[in-house]
Amino acid sequence: MTSQGLRASPEGIRAAKTALTDKTWSQHKLATALGITRQPVSKFFAGESVSRSCFVQICQQLGLSWQKVAGLPEDVAFEATPKVQFKHADLDTLVREVRQKRQDKIQDQCSTLQMLDIAQTVQLMEIYTDINVLEKITSLQWREISDLLKDFKSESNFNQLTGYKRQRKLPGLEAVSRHSKLMLLGKPASGKTTFLQYLAIECNKGEFQPNRIATFIKVKEFAEDAKSDNQFNLLNYISEEFLSCGVEKESTKILLTEGKLLILLDGLDEIPAEKVDKLTIQIRRFTQTFYKNQFVISCRIAAQKYRFQGFTEVEVADFDQEQVEVFAKNWFVAVALNSREDGEAIGNLFINQLHLPENQHIRELAVTPILLHWICLVFQVKDGFSLSPAKLYEQVLNILLFRWDEMRGIKRDRVGCNLNLLNKKKLLCQLAAITFEREDYFFEKETLLQMIADSLDTLEGIYLEANQLQLDWEAVLKLIEVQEGLLVQRAQGIYSFSHLTLQKYFTARKIVEISQSGKNLISHMTEKRWQEVFILTVSMLSNSDEMLKKMKQKIDLLVASDERLQYFLTWLHQKSSSVSTNYKAAAVRAFYLVCVEQSSCDRPCTFIYTSGYDLEYALVGNIAFDPHLALDEFLFSTVACINELDFAFEHSLNDALDRAHAFAIAFDEAIDLVVDPKLKQVLQKLKKQLPPIDSNLENFRDWWQYKGKMWGEQLRNILIKYRNIGYYWQFSEQQKELLRQYYDVNKLLVDCLNSAAYVTPRVRQEIEETLLLAIADIEKVRNSYY
Repeated sequence: MTSQGLRASPEGIRAAKTALTDKTWSQHKLATALGITRQPVSKFFAGESVSRSCFVQICQQLGLSWQKVAGLPEDVAFEATPKVQFKHADLDTLVREVRQKRQDKIQDQCSTLQMLDIAQTVQLMEIYTDINVLEKITSLQWREISDLLKDFKSESNFNQLTGYKRQRKLPGLEAVSRHSKLMLLGKPASGKTTFLQYLAIECNKGEFQPNRIATFIKVKEFAEDAKSDNQFNLLNYISEEFLSCGVEKESTKILLTEGKLLILLDGLDEIPAEKVDKLTIQIRRFTQTFYKNQFVISCRIAAQKYRFQGFTEVEVADFDQEQVEVFAKNWFVAVALNSREDGEAIGNLFINQLHLPENQHIRELAVTPILLHWICLVFQVKDGFSLSPAKLYEQVLNILLFRWDEMRGIKRDRVGCNLNLLNKKKLLCQLAAITFEREDYFFEKETLLQMIADSLDTLEGIYLEANQLQLDWEAVLKLIEVQEGLLVQRAQGIYSFSHLTLQKYFTARKIVEISQSGKNLISHMTEKRWQEVFILTVSMLSNSDEMLKKMKQKIDLLVASDERLQYFLTWLHQKSSSVSTNYKAAAVRAFYLVCVEQSSCDRPCTFIYTSGYDLEYALVGNIAFDPHLALDEFLFSTVACINELDFAFEHSLNDALDRAHAFAIAFDEAIDLVVDPKLKQVLQKLKKQLPPIDSNLENFRDWWQYKGKMWGEQLRNILIKYRNIGYYWQFSEQQKELLRQYYDVNKLLVDCLNSAAYVTPRVRQEIEETLLLAIADIEKVRNSYY
């Protein structure tokens, strides 16, 4: 240092240029702010000698240490650096001593969790589930909508469309071990804070980074405690934090300088907008000054604006199936306060029910930790998933829209229009209805902004600031993306709803808002992707009579013009009516409809619902054993096996053996159930014609190829005579498809009937009594009412 002037070191110049960029200033603007000419500023950035006073002014204006920019020795350049030099052994001793002093504070800060709707705190280590991270940020990838649609094989894989399959997931702990400076990005409530607390606890125990001391800082609290610019200082904040644990400031400075801290900065997205720039500058300075330490910063993925030099960015991945199961099993012990044995048993029951086909919509939400917690809570209280989907989604929205932030005392910044909670929901309903109607699961940013603009114009009580319309639209998008995570960026400039099931829910809400009859929905009855929307809509209507009657009318018209299908439905009614059973007539008709479909294939096939008779189940629940239905089911199965045997012998001898065994079992079971002595006698006589199966399969095949068709004809004639089943219906492929559609929409109608918030008893009775009937039979039933 001389009176002749100072020069900026190469490192100092880089730091000064970064600071200038942070302020979005030019060199000319910096000179104007200082009240000097541009020449000394230019010389400063060129590394040339500048007068001491001018050098200091420039550094102060940029918020930099002039000693550091000048590249002076550490004992002079860093005010934070103590002059005392420690030997390695002495430093290790200091680390152990400070870790011991800090242990209780870290435990108090990080060992427990306050969970939504749970009165008591929960021990973090009892419920913690390891997280995975993605090394490539999905929203930064350059992919087109067509690329995303290639991965869209079914609705069940919607959450995996963010590129998870295209990159390897890395355990979170491994990511922290690999990178000394890590930016942990994630969607709202994805487990970022919990992970940082876990790191602090593990470090505190000496299990992770045993040569470092954990320092956990909630960025929101740091910003709140800084009442003035002078207090906006991370060094002072950490020093005071350590001092409260009996650690002298001098020791803290030594540890920082030597890189002995694991500094965890949680919730970069949680501070007010007016403090963002100051905080960003402070973090940048601090991480550059004390670069030897380990840093992890957490932030919501859409809220991150500034990229800190030297930091590697990773994204928290959604829970996979294994993580969901681990979390759930832990939850029913740690949160529900069950014994380990009982908790794991309930957890296994939860997991088994979660994976049932009808709970696909719940599985989609369970990939987010906060929602999985709430789903476990509902399961615990309701002894199952008995909460209606509409009520489930409404609670999910409340959690994401305000309750999660409210519980933690976080107030997010408002946008340039007064978008309250109700209007926010209306906006999402409008966006969902437009996009789902178009079958758009992904949409370009510009398209989305235009839809937001058009939708805001229709909402009551919304005003936009003059001359900032485009800014406001983007602000609204950012608000929904950052604060609630209900819209997410799937790739560069491509958005979607966070969950497909929520897009359907918002669509249903919009339909209910437009009309209490749901009339705009009826045209989509045969489209499977709309089925959940139908069920959600009727569950939200105050009275579903009109909508259900319109659905029934459309279903009946679907097959009304096909004479053969009308004849089939007439037989279906006659056959079902001849069976003495306590079940609803419609359920018995559904039973025989599936039996016919399964036995009509000329090759191995299954009906739409291979897991069972879904329509009859929806009507009456589990159908217990009934001798009349069981007999016909085994007889139908025998006919189906005959068709499958023909196909198998033509293509695969090995497969034919399995089919032959299934055929023999079904036929034997049927004979055992026969009560009519004449029928039993003719079936037993027919059975004697069959050669042994196991002794020589090739002999059985030869017999089958020569006599199997004739044997099958004899069986069919017997079934027609004695049981009124076994007909060759010979439906065309078009008729088969129409019959499948007919079954699907009847199943949808029954699901809606069971999910409706209110249906008058008369409408319910009329619908149930006329299900799966020919038009002529429907008229007879209706005429009986009048």
